[in-house]
Amino acid sequence: MRKKYKIALITIIILILGFWGIKEYTSDTLPRDSDTEFQKGSKIKKQNLSPNQVEYLYKLCKVWGYTKYHHPDVIAGNINWDAELFRVMPNVLRAKSADEVNIALSDWLKNFPVKVETELPNEASKQWIKLQEKQGNKVLDTSWIQDVDDLGTELSGYLCSMSELYISDRRNSYASFEEIGTVSFENEKIYPVSDGDMGMYMLGLFRFWNIYEYYSPNVEITTEDWDIVLKQAIPKIANVENYKSYVKTIAEVVAKTGDAHTVVIDQEKVLYYYYGEYFLPCDIKIVENQVVVTQVKESEKQLLAGDILLRIDGMSLEDRIEEQKKYHALPEENKILNQLKSTLLQSKGEKADIQILRGDERKTIQINTLKYQYEYENPLPNAIMDPYNIGYIDPSNLEQGDLEKLMKEFKNTDGLIVDLRYYPSTAITYLLNEYINPDQKVFASISFPNQAIPGEFCDQEMVSGSGTLKEQENDIRTFEPYMGKVILLMDEGTQSQSEFTIMSLRQAPNTTVLGNPSIGADGNITIVKLPGTIQFPISGLGVYTPEGEQTQRCGLQPDVECYQTIDGILSGKDELVEKAIELIQE
Repeated sequence: MRKKYKIALITIIILILGFWGIKEYTSDTLPRDSDTEFQKGSKIKKQNLSPNQVEYLYKLCKVWGYTKYHHPDVIAGNINWDAELFRVMPNVLRAKSADEVNIALSDWLKNFPVKVETELPNEASKQWIKLQEKQGNKVLDTSWIQDVDDLGTELSGYLCSMSELYISDRRNSYASFEEIGTVSFENEKIYPVSDGDMGMYMLGLFRFWNIYEYYSPNVEITTEDWDIVLKQAIPKIANVENYKSYVKTIAEVVAKTGDAHTVVIDQEKVLYYYYGEYFLPCDIKIVENQVVVTQVKESEKQLLAGDILLRIDGMSLEDRIEEQKKYHALPEENKILNQLKSTLLQSKGEKADIQILRGDERKTIQINTLKYQYEYENPLPNAIMDPYNIGYIDPSNLEQGDLEKLMKEFKNTDGLIVDLRYYPSTAITYLLNEYINPDQKVFASISFPNQAIPGEFCDQEMVSGSGTLKEQENDIRTFEPYMGKVILLMDEGTQSQSEFTIMSLRQAPNTTVLGNPSIGADGNITIVKLPGTIQFPISGLGVYTPEGEQTQRCGLQPDVECYQTIDGILSGKDELVEKAIELIQE
């Protein structure tokens, strides 16, 4: 029988904080804060790069990033590594050969000798290492630092001198660690960006590329090889003329992660208001490869549920989708809804001219728009479904304490439908399993960054089921077992916490997952900040099935496939709910 590791995420946190032995730091300012030479710009202007210069900047990015996360003085907050990038970049750009680049980088790094002062693992750390050996871990391939032919003996030797350092105190590092066990980039500085400042644009690219390289658990499953993404992005960034183009170019890079958690936002909302600051008064889904209206604001009488959207403000929906795909991280080519919904519904003014297909008839109508994006309202309440003896739960409409009340009400029902097509307002991952799963079972494996070693991720099994809350959180409540059938609803809108919840609940007996594949974006998020007020989340934890299968980008698969249809929407039916009722009544 497989050994159960009854360790929730909160326990992982305790392990991390305890084993790494984080030290106190009392100063409000750091030595790097006094280096203010480049506060208002890099002093490196836009230029057309030769193919050789692209290769040189590629090498600079990798060397700068590796040193950023490995050098003891950079980690301690003693060196402004952004400023150092701007100091060395002109020399790299002026180099006439790869050898000159290596010399320029070696001469630059001589200013920052590596004092090899690594920590010796204490007893707690040794235990943690044993857990890693048992549970598994993955390590980023950084063998490129040993390539003497490419880097030269001196530069390679410098980088290799940091490869065995074990540094747990990263409180002042550009990559620090929060109490939730994921990495934080709060120590990264935001700079103003002026038009034509190539150095600052390049810093944005270099910063994000290295963040994802060292601290994403999913860097191996980007839509394109991550090194190739960098090489392709460098000449684009170098040619950026203004802030708007910079945001769009960064978004193109971010999109190639395939991480559906990412949504690039900046203060000017370049992408958020791409087609206008108004929104159609409706909700949509991708049904039968069409953009279909599923719900309309009550005051809007011309637009109907079941209408197929064809054009908005003269632009076809196909053209919008094609244009936006390059700016948004799509885990798969056809999974566009979560990422593109906002832009697909945007309009330029208070009234929008739209073209729809209603039945066989094309119609052009003018409708009033909204200053905010319309939010879908579930017509089904959390209650026993009339006339069926079936309980219905929509976790997006739950408040704290509601689930316990509902489970008392549902005690004698024939079955339970849990609708996870929408994002939960309160977590039910462990609580509902106390009712429906009499046994504790491993439902997922979590991969999270090793604080002391950049690029290394440690795995930990997650357990839920009856008694888990008592063991892990000393919860003394009692939960009466629920004996009816349980149907979990899932579709492309199922993301993150909804996916994690399904992974937990589907381990219970008499439970079926119904619908179509989820989007594939699970795990806690961490926020990335780039020059010019750009911010966006990325997945900070990896999530895998109990069998070790990837969930990121591929999503979860249903036990029983079921899809909404246009005919169903036109007739006011929800095929997934109807199928769930059918399965319960069998």
